[in-house]
Amino acid sequence: MLTDQTNSELGRHLLTIRGVQFIFGAQGDPLAMILRAGDDDPLDHGARAREQGLHESSVGAWVTAHRELGARILGDPRFSPRHAEEGPQSHPGVDVWDNPLLCHVVPLDDARLNLDPAAYARLAEVSAPLLSAEALAARAPRIEAVYRETLAATGERFDLYRDFAVPAALRVVADVLGLPAETRERLPELHAGLATALDAGHCPQQLGTARALLTAVSGLSAELTGLVDAGRATGLAGLSPEDAVAIGALAVVVGVEVTATAVCNAVEVLLAHPEQWQRIGQDPAAAPAAVREALRLAPPLRFESRIAREQVEFDGKTIEEGRRVVVLVDAANRDPEAFADPDAFTPGRGDGDRSLTLLGGPAAPVTDALVRVQTEAAVRALAVLRPALRTNAEVLRRMRSAVLHGVLRFPVA
Repeated sequence: MLTDQTNSELGRHLLTIRGVQFIFGAQGDPLAMILRAGDDDPLDHGARAREQGLHESSVGAWVTAHRELGARILGDPRFSPRHAEEGPQSHPGVDVWDNPLLCHVVPLDDARLNLDPAAYARLAEVSAPLLSAEALAARAPRIEAVYRETLAATGERFDLYRDFAVPAALRVVADVLGLPAETRERLPELHAGLATALDAGHCPQQLGTARALLTAVSGLSAELTGLVDAGRATGLAGLSPEDAVAIGALAVVVGVEVTATAVCNAVEVLLAHPEQWQRIGQDPAAAPAAVREALRLAPPLRFESRIAREQVEFDGKTIEEGRRVVVLVDAANRDPEAFADPDAFTPGRGDGDRSLTLLGGPAAPVTDALVRVQTEAAVRALAVLRPALRTNAEVLRRMRSAVLHGVLRFPVA
């Protein structure tokens, strides 16, 4: 396992995959260009991928940027986030030149990011009293109060990601899970390591970042296991220990970083349309439609990756068992065959429910409401209490963040 590898072995593994992505990207492969996550626009690569239809990428995956086909793949139980074989989902030691298995770059099983669709459906059912849309709607006033309190603690100038979105999401998740004070104090440190989790499975991180992630994933799993065994995560009471740890891990990993990314993405889109920002400030009930449309244009997870669990035929092409399929969600959400005026920001558009945005990727059945309710609460708090909000400098995004296009700095005033 990669967690047992020396820094030299882990570094070589990461550098090899990074090299493959750069070489094939230099040859013009759209997915390779996206995976190498430079400072270019991934939507340009997605548009080129859409022109190619369902096609094989040089980096060992089938790729689509079409909305209809993407929806079929993401809704098909024959596709899973994990390979059929048991054990950790990672491929150390594989010759990536002969067999480019560039999925599952590091093992994230303890973060519960690689479960089968049936497992996520079952976890969604058992976690419904805690994380369903209905359960979180009942918590909505308290959740919004957390975002308002966090905003009140900021100054005239602050960082939207670091000073607002992340600390508020950490508080909400801790409240929902019923975590004790000492764990709440540890959460910011754990989050710092976990922030790259959704990227690191596809886009190799620098050695120090990858090692910090693996340490944080193990630390979170151990922390939750100890709390559940001692009955000290009160929000998870009544669940089996295994389910409680899995749901807690998803709430922390997805419910914080994906929420913070969604908040930043939604605000960035809305500030580019000041009339819509002012409308939410005057009518907070307009927030859900605006957030949904903003996250169509700027989804927090830019692509979805699945593995074919059996041979599947699509559009006259055969996807073999075990092959990876990538749906470029951000490009599919702008497919002109599915959306009228696809690049326009139009809250309440009639075709808006066709968006492929998943708030948590394959774990969305568990995490969607947790991310959505928080994002709407954040947007309402900001638009009502800071109607003159504006970006104060360039928004900087993390390198090697092909999935989240994660925020590094978001200065506002």
